[in-house]
Amino acid sequence: MNQNSDAPRRFWGSFFDSRLGASFRDADRLRQSAMVAAAALVCVAAYIGFSAVTGLSGLGGFEAGKVADRDIVADVDVVYVDVKATKVRTDAELRLVPAVFYIDDAMTKSALAAMDAFKASFLELAAETSAREELSLRVRGRFPDLAAYDLATRLSDYPAPSNAIEQGRAVLGALMNRGFFAIPETGLEQYNPESVELRRWTDGPLVYEQVPLEKALTRRRLKSAALDLAKSLKLSATITALSADLAVAFATENAYFDSDQSLRRLESAKARVEPVMRKISKGDKVVRQGFIVTADDLERLSALRGTGFEFNAFETLGGVLVFVILCIGAVALLGRSNGGVRLDGPWYWFVLGSGVAYFVIASALRAFLPAATDLQFEAFLPTAFVAMLMAILLGERFALIFVVISAFSLVLVTGFDAFVPMQAVLSGVAGIVLVRRAEKRIDLVRAGGQLAVARFLCGFALAALSGRGVMDAFGTGFWSSINGFLCGVLALSLLPVLEHALNAPTVFRLQELSDLNSPALKRLLSVAPGTYSHSVTVAHLAESACREIGADALLARVGAYYHDIGKIDKPEYFIENQAGYNKHDEINPRLSATVLRGHVKFGLERADSLRLPDSVRAIIAEHHGTSLISYFYAQAQKESGEANSDEYRYPGPLPSTKEAAVVMLADCVEAAGRTLKRPTIGRLEQFVKELVMDRFESGQLSMSPLTFRDLELIKNSFVRVLSGHFHSRIEYPKNKEQA
Repeated sequence: MNQNSDAPRRFWGSFFDSRLGASFRDADRLRQSAMVAAAALVCVAAYIGFSAVTGLSGLGGFEAGKVADRDIVADVDVVYVDVKATKVRTDAELRLVPAVFYIDDAMTKSALAAMDAFKASFLELAAETSAREELSLRVRGRFPDLAAYDLATRLSDYPAPSNAIEQGRAVLGALMNRGFFAIPETGLEQYNPESVELRRWTDGPLVYEQVPLEKALTRRRLKSAALDLAKSLKLSATITALSADLAVAFATENAYFDSDQSLRRLESAKARVEPVMRKISKGDKVVRQGFIVTADDLERLSALRGTGFEFNAFETLGGVLVFVILCIGAVALLGRSNGGVRLDGPWYWFVLGSGVAYFVIASALRAFLPAATDLQFEAFLPTAFVAMLMAILLGERFALIFVVISAFSLVLVTGFDAFVPMQAVLSGVAGIVLVRRAEKRIDLVRAGGQLAVARFLCGFALAALSGRGVMDAFGTGFWSSINGFLCGVLALSLLPVLEHALNAPTVFRLQELSDLNSPALKRLLSVAPGTYSHSVTVAHLAESACREIGADALLARVGAYYHDIGKIDKPEYFIENQAGYNKHDEINPRLSATVLRGHVKFGLERADSLRLPDSVRAIIAEHHGTSLISYFYAQAQKESGEANSDEYRYPGPLPSTKEAAVVMLADCVEAAGRTLKRPTIGRLEQFVKELVMDRFESGQLSMSPLTFRDLELIKNSFVRVLSGHFHSRIEYPKNKEQA
């Protein structure tokens, strides 16, 4: 009666849920369609833009020092800038620009004021002291910096010290007005090495003076310059030397390097340089067949390749149509039915972004790499790197389809040259194959080394088949091997970042989560040892069964370890953790069922805090499906007779993957197996079969992809593992002869 009354409510609830789910799915499809359209527009824009740059003229394959295998004739007149010659001209002009210095008048006035202060102090001391030695000592005490020149003694001995100081001041003024240069140790390398420009204010206007560096007044030339100026005053030898020393003692550098003004001079000179122009006339042979290709030929070829060909709108339209068809095929092939994985949220962004980035990078490289590198063009592409990431994150099948589509897109980039796409396919397939058995992160380094060897062999073979010559074949193989090794290293470096960003259940991440010494599992062991033991046994059962049916055994083992992680919060309410006393005896059946149902919710919360992958989280959510908590439901029926079965069911959802379904079966088999008394092989087989069929008949496996053959293999695997678990208590039936 109660179930009949609940039927309409369940019907309308499921109806609205299905309608709401359909509306959300439609919104997701629209969003994904918009994302695909935007990505296609980016790729089309890149194709058109870079096609306009390159012209897709197919002028590659030439290398300096090699004999040209064909003529290249200009179809139009082309005027281009000779970059090398222009650089030589520019460098020459810049080396003529002198560094700019300026005179700081404040330093000049400071030096002259210091000498005036010295004169006043000396004359004052001389008036106060008649003794020569005492005067010398008092001057030294007041001006200790002048002790090295012994000026106090020499001025004391000179009969007219005031005149000597005045003559020294005149020499100092002349030196400072000339400019006392502070030459920096670095920073002048890019300027004229023979002269500098001195900026000074002379009677109002600003004057620029060219000063040869060999005549610039520096600390090294200061003594000799002061003597020359003193001698020009026609003085006696004694006062000439004394005035020169006075000027040297008080001289201070006042001509400083003006870096800003000097840089502006460089920029101005660079802007005035006229570029060296060259012309290629229509009909000129840029490259001649049978002649050795020179560096100048390659430069002319690069100019012709970049600007000499008109943009062909008709060919570009054809390329865009081919690309649109390729995009439609990619969306169809990479769907779940073909690719084997469901792309949602960040995964869709990741795959779409990877495809767009690969195509744009290839187009840009084709446009801007010099023609001499065309033979090694594929060695610049991260094909193997992308293939390895896709294989690890999304599976080999998906990665193979992605590589084939990406390689086919290179046909548009290379102007329908099959050599590069074929290299890309072999590179991607090699990367996928070599990471198949990688179980540790360091295995990616090994895979990179093996990939380098594989890439060398493939590159050499393809170059040889295309008639590129022995040296070109070795060169192609060498650069391809470098690309292979770098792809392995890059995959090792970037994979942890992507694992964290996408929360991906890679084999490396699952291996780390399967460590029983992890903090979460150690806490489960200490708080709920019975649940821990149960989880480990369920993991053994699930892993063995998944190997039998070809499912992901590692994922099943990790999911089994964490499927009851929510029991940490209230371990005493679960029978495997109880030691005689049962807390459910004190509460009503409905509350007991609520507590048991709650461990799924708490498990999901802990999964979120631990950032467990979505596939592991799904196992936690689905390992009970919507099964009935029959014990407490029966108790409630006995007590009231009107219990609602929905209140005694787990919230679900139903298992949607093979791994989640296997963990559900392993969980119920292990839990129920504890009740077996004196198990035999026959009893185990019947026991496991009844439990598995009960889950099947109750509809708990309706959303999983398990087949009847899978169920049989799972049953046999469970019996084999449980027989080993109960081996010490199994009584084998006697054969007919013994009977």
